[in-house]
Amino acid sequence: MSTLYEMVVQTCSVRGVLLYEMRHVVDPVRGNLAVAEFGESLPFLPRRFFITSGIPSGQVRGEHAHRLCAQFFVCTHGECHVLVDDGEHREEFCLNRPSLGVLVPPMTWAVEHLHSSDSTLMVLASRRYEPEDYIRDYEEFMAMIGNSSHPV
Repeated sequence: MSTLYEMVVQTCSVRGVLLYEMRHVVDPVRGNLAVAEFGESLPFLPRRFFITSGIPSGQVRGEHAHRLCAQFFVCTHGECHVLVDDGEHREEFCLNRPSLGVLVPPMTWAVEHLHSSDSTLMVLASRRYEPEDYIRDYEEFMAMIGNSSHPV
């Protein structure tokens, strides 16, 4: 017998970041299904996606913010942690099932780390790749948002 779970969206202490438990079906016979509808469940229509996998133990991805691009992170296999930071607050999420996603708005620092050896992270992005959109230096990010102290 399958069980349907409706979507639940939770706010967190980091400005604009949302944790999504997407609508999903758990079916021990046929397998599980997670679904989100662009323009309805998610707040943007993706212009780009990318997938990271095979991340060696202890390696870190991300470590940047975007000026204009929003991103939606889903670990489709295995698990990884996503740390988000708005210059005042930090929060960390363990993405460990394909029905769990994190929305990271523009001007939010994000770090992906603690990847399991089998992790596959899919990222949906609201904009095409634009090198000038990236803020890769944390001190520059803090200066841009007008904060010179690190969040707790």
